[in-house]
Amino acid sequence: MVIQAAVSFLVLIGIFVLSFFLETHQLGFLSNINAAVIVLGGTLFATLLAYPAEKLALTVRLLKESFSHSNEIAWSISTLVRLSRIYKKGGVLALEREADKLPPGLIHTGIGLMAYDFSRENVEQILHKEALLTVQSYETAYKILCSMARLAPAMGLAGTVVSLIRTFGNMSSPQNLSGYMAIALLSTFYGVVLANICLVPLSNKLREYLDADLLRMDILKEGILDIYDGEHPRALQYKLETLAGIPSEPYRPEIRLVEPSLSAGQGNG
Repeated sequence: MVIQAAVSFLVLIGIFVLSFFLETHQLGFLSNINAAVIVLGGTLFATLLAYPAEKLALTVRLLKESFSHSNEIAWSISTLVRLSRIYKKGGVLALEREADKLPPGLIHTGIGLMAYDFSRENVEQILHKEALLTVQSYETAYKILCSMARLAPAMGLAGTVVSLIRTFGNMSSPQNLSGYMAIALLSTFYGVVLANICLVPLSNKLREYLDADLLRMDILKEGILDIYDGEHPRALQYKLETLAGIPSEPYRPEIRLVEPSLSAGQGNG
């Protein structure tokens, strides 16, 4: 982390030193590149100055998941109901065989703990701790995005100040002023756009995904504990769909009416 912080700090200094000495005489491709490097590079390396690279990679992965996973709750409920049926029919051994086919996550952990004959209290505690670790990773990613959203306009302002300093230093040659003023305005523009059109919406998207995943983890914990208690699959499905806000038919136990036999009726006659 110390090496990463030192490298990030040196790169930040290099970006601003380069912006001081790079000659830009007019609005064009070079002025856009200069402003973009100040804002994008400054935001990225200032973030790496504060957070480990692994946390930044985690943020990218969670953002990717937030856009690609859209039906997690429905899949979780159907999987829990299927596992409940397997447990009812085949017991712990069948459930243990099914656990090997599950992807990593709370369901895999909970079913594995049941297969290894953990107590209900231990299963609940371990699932709660694993859910807390997941929430902490989401919170870290959300903080990183919010930090980057604050840094981007600041880097744009810094680029503007650098360009204005160079503008005042070249007042004697008006032909060079347009390039420096272009970088000054473009830096502010890129900083505002990066923060308000990119980073802030992404942080809101991640927060929305976190809220949905919190509900999913609550449903998973309730479902695993109900499987442990031997809940009927139909009752389990109705309970989980109610928690998820999915409309479903209320669970009604099957009641069979026994018709009187003909022999009994003839005997009464």
